Amino acid sequence: MINLLLTKFKKVLLLLIIGAMVFTSTGHALSDDYFTWKVEPDHTETMVVQQRQCEVIIRAGEYQGKAGKRIYVNNSTVNLPSDIPVRNDGDGKGFYVSEWDINVKEAKALVTKLQAQGINAKLQVAYSKSEDLNAAGRIANKSNPKLYVSVHHNYYDANSTGYFAMYNPNNQASKDAANRLSNAINNNGKVPQRACRENTGYIGELNVINSSTVPVLLELGFFSNISELEQICSDSYVEHVSTNLAKEITIMLREQYQ
Repeated sequence: MINLLLTKFKKVLLLLIIGAMVFTSTGHALSDDYFTWKVEPDHTETMVVQQRQCEVIIRAGEYQGKAGKRIYVNNSTVNLPSDIPVRNDGDGKGFYVSEWDINVKEAKALVTKLQAQGINAKLQVAYSKSEDLNAAGRIANKSNPKLYVSVHHNYYDANSTGYFAMYNPNNQASKDAANRLSNAINNNGKVPQRACRENTGYIGELNVINSSTVPVLLELGFFSNISELEQICSDSYVEHVSTNLAKEITIMLREQYQ
């Protein structure tokens, strides 16, 4: 009986040893478990990373069909490229342009440029309310990227103008990233740069991002201003913004996250 128990114990012990060896050989390398973000002045933050599936997620802000994120326009006079549709729900309110369409155009262009530079970038697009704001952050967390950039365009009044970046308060890495991305596109010749802002809590997607991900939200212009709407939708503006953001993000990923 004793010999039988010893034999079984040896088999169990052997299986445990083999399992440990397999886990060790397939586990994350040290370089994948941590990354550092250098911030001024002379400070480095080290963050733990687990099961990272990509380097950066670019989210097209809002979700398709969100009623409150649209500007009503005169369909015969607004000057927009063909890939920005002028929609009409047939509800008597007239023609409108959706922020979602503008966000998707810019986000797709940015992801394409990042991928062309060898960056493992994913595009996140929301098609229903279930994927909006807080849900967007939770969805992104499944891929646990190093950097999360949410692309938006702002709405206030007909005279508002400018772009800015938002960052999480008490997160120096987020603030530093927001400033770098904002500065990267300041010479666009169309939309003026405004100061970066803290996310004070109303933008849920930044609040639920993993601590191992640096989050930034970009408001790339006011689509409530018809003149600025035409500018931010133009191919030349999208080209400038996506090209320069991609360059800066690539630098950040290759230099700051090593």
